[in-house]
Amino acid sequence: PGSMEIPLASQWVFEYKRVDAIIVLGVVIRGETSHYDSVCRVLEKGCLDVQLKYGKPIIFGILTVENKAQAIERISGEKGNKGKEIAKAAIRMRYLYSKISSVDIENLNT
Repeated sequence: PGSMEIPLASQWVFEYKRVDAIIVLGVVIRGETSHYDSVCRVLEKGCLDVQLKYGKPIIFGILTVENKAQAIERISGEKGNKGKEIAKAAIRMRYLYSKISSVDIENLNT
């Protein structure tokens, strides 16, 4: 329904589905009030809390921009494709987890 609901929706996915990571996508565009700052803080903190609670990454693909032109530029502009970038981050996090979780600390040679 909106950006503020992303952390709770992510929590539901972790609770009821078998997934390794969640990619959240959205755009928060600054308006004329301070609501933008509140929304951004809630999103960042909420997603952080959920990923730490479940030990699985939420790849933060929420664009926080001043205007629509900035959003379009970040999505598909000269600086690259944001969607592709965050998909790669999800894959890298899954790979990192597999490497860390397979290390046998008890039998490491020092």
